[in-house]
Amino acid sequence: KIWRINHAFDIRGWSGGGIINMDLGKMIQSLPLPVIQRMQIERSAIVAVKWIKRNVLHNAVNESMYYYPLVRNNRLYGDEFLLRNYAHIEEPLLSIIEHGLYLGNNTAMVGLKHEWELGTILTSSLYRKNLIAKIFPNYYCQTIGPMIHYASCNDEFKEKLQSGLDSTARTLLFFPVHGNEKFSPVYDTEKSIIKILKIADDWDCKNIIISVFLNDIQMFNEVVHKIGAEDRVKIASSGDRYNEQFLCNQRTMIESADLTVSNNLGTHLGYCIYFGKPHILFPQDFSYEGDEKVRDEDFGVANRSQNWKSDFENERLMFQSLFNGSSENITQEQYNTCNFYWGFDQVRSPAEIRRISCEANSFAKRFVHEHRR
Repeated sequence: KIWRINHAFDIRGWSGGGIINMDLGKMIQSLPLPVIQRMQIERSAIVAVKWIKRNVLHNAVNESMYYYPLVRNNRLYGDEFLLRNYAHIEEPLLSIIEHGLYLGNNTAMVGLKHEWELGTILTSSLYRKNLIAKIFPNYYCQTIGPMIHYASCNDEFKEKLQSGLDSTARTLLFFPVHGNEKFSPVYDTEKSIIKILKIADDWDCKNIIISVFLNDIQMFNEVVHKIGAEDRVKIASSGDRYNEQFLCNQRTMIESADLTVSNNLGTHLGYCIYFGKPHILFPQDFSYEGDEKVRDEDFGVANRSQNWKSDFENERLMFQSLFNGSSENITQEQYNTCNFYWGFDQVRSPAEIRRISCEANSFAKRFVHEHRR
């Protein structure tokens, strides 16, 4: 069974009506216990907190229920939920599932450092696997290709998405740069949408779908209304990153499109090419505003090796050159480049995922026992 819970850790209404804000995950991971045991305690504690909030404190709980695997970050975008459902795996994974695009030959321990104590990683491509092997030669690392392969289209989401669009016309899907719950990008949104309208006209796309961060829906709707494009532009979102249907919704949008566009390099680009959708990447200057601490956690030195900045810049320019809109179809060079980073040729069957999961869990238990802190 995959536990589903709210991702918030706050417990309200305890201690005589006071408010206790307790980061349970961080507290539990500081205990002097093996990491697998700490993960088991963390999951049990979070599930208990949710039960207490709902049934004892009678606090309002978001009806959107979130699964909570042993490896905390595997809950993002539905990664573990989708992988286990795809392969019919009941036992929780004891392995990091790397989500996203890893550029810049980054050798830092991206994500939560305690999860690296498992010594097991599932990643997308041979490029990334070979890089990990150089820095962590004693780790178990396997490739599984792009995570969106393991998602299926969401029929209910598709019906809502296509409502109001011209079913006989071509569709452009735009992925604008996004932030998260704690910080957001700052750029000229109106200028971007006007540019998208022109690209849509040039490529004979009457329908336009803009895939935005959940909290940005209202803002984008206001901009679309301001420029008078409501008749052909639909604002949609895959949901928040804790939603197990996130990748299912994203796949639904991609498969509904004839042309895809973005103003920032990201995981979506390779996903579009994987499903055979041509992509245009147009550069746009932007900055981030919001919680500085969270931004440092995402973009700071803890998640980036020293060589990352210069290597990433070279790759960014390469992608901009490759996806400049000069070709109506996906070129062989575009496909080969995306295969290198996203691992199109590394997708696995359900039986292979079950085998990899079994190997990873066995390895993690031995690794943790041998490297007890």
